[in-house]
Amino acid sequence: MELLKVLDLKNYDPSWFRISREAVRAVIIKRDKIALIKSKRDGFYKFPGGGIIEGESHFEALIRETREETGLYVIPETITPLGMVQEFRESIKGKKIFDQKSYYYCAEVETTVTSQNLDDYEKGYEFELEWTDIQTAHDDNTKFSEKHGLEFLVREAYILRCLLT
Repeated sequence: MELLKVLDLKNYDPSWFRISREAVRAVIIKRDKIALIKSKRDGFYKFPGGGIIEGESHFEALIRETREETGLYVIPETITPLGMVQEFRESIKGKKIFDQKSYYYCAEVETTVTSQNLDDYEKGYEFELEWTDIQTAHDDNTKFSEKHGLEFLVREAYILRCLLT
């Protein structure tokens, strides 16, 4: 998959232990709206997706994560690669390098929507599916990131910016 961007905060010591993680993210656009997960608590957006479980393919993880976070069913034969973003930063667990590869895939979804199956931390953010325009999501994430941090929003805003061009 094409490497779209490397985001390196350089806020770590290169000698620290490295934690590697791979994740998938769904890019679902229908009638000029994009399906994103919005934090009702904080007001930012994220792409549906998450970590790949051992033994799971990218497509399997994308379908599972999208269903859990949005209630949407991805149509497997519509999945196409968009690109990958790699991030390097200090881990939230401290004194470790967090090395994450996020693989973005475009996909279409069925019209049926079921209930979400959120993890506890996702429930804390009050995540819900929202169909919004790309510019609004980009602008809201950029403002939130500048004010509050949350490094992953830089990654999400970058992909949203790519979709705008």
